[in-house]
Amino acid sequence: MLNGKPLVAYTVEAAVQSRCFEEIILSSDSEEILAVGRDYGATRPERRPDKLAGDQAKALEVVLDIVDRDEFAGKFEAVALLLPTAPFRQEADIRAGFELLDPDVDSVVSLTAYEFPPQLGVVVEERERLLKPLFEPSPLITGNTRSQDQAPIYRPNGGFYTAWWKAFIRQRNFFKGRVRGYIMPRSASVDIDEEADLRYAQFLLDTGKFTFQRGA
Repeated sequence: MLNGKPLVAYTVEAAVQSRCFEEIILSSDSEEILAVGRDYGATRPERRPDKLAGDQAKALEVVLDIVDRDEFAGKFEAVALLLPTAPFRQEADIRAGFELLDPDVDSVVSLTAYEFPPQLGVVVEERERLLKPLFEPSPLITGNTRSQDQAPIYRPNGGFYTAWWKAFIRQRNFFKGRVRGYIMPRSASVDIDEEADLRYAQFLLDTGKFTFQRGA
């Protein structure tokens, strides 16, 4: 529960209110989650097959399983993946993503900037615990370590991954081909993977550092 509402409900609501979709599929192996999806407007809550419900399953595999169905062949122009762990993506973000999905690109993904410059990152070798910079030349070596001097680097934030249907069938991935980015602020890019993330999301709501802006 986030602010008294099931976490998955935020994503289903955003999808419904965006008015971008003819079909909203909620895939889960949990009857409780599927029931929430029905309550909030998912048009097709469906039981996920066991092979796609284990700890090793990937969200991309679920999307591929759906788009490869004969019943959907030639029916839709685009497909999108919306992760329920990203509750602060809103209907306006989804619509803006679709506006960026023009004939010049294959897909559009939502992004946010890293809070710390990855250029200053290192990996630690397992045996001798020696450091190895991730970037060459590393600012740690050149001395250019001021964060504000580093070019922004972005990461997917789980808000949405949108692609033309035919391009996705061909590429089998949201990140192949010509991919356009839609940048979202960090406050709207909370990715809830553990309890601390959930507490942080609740903090942002309680303090007014994030508010939902409902469209017309």
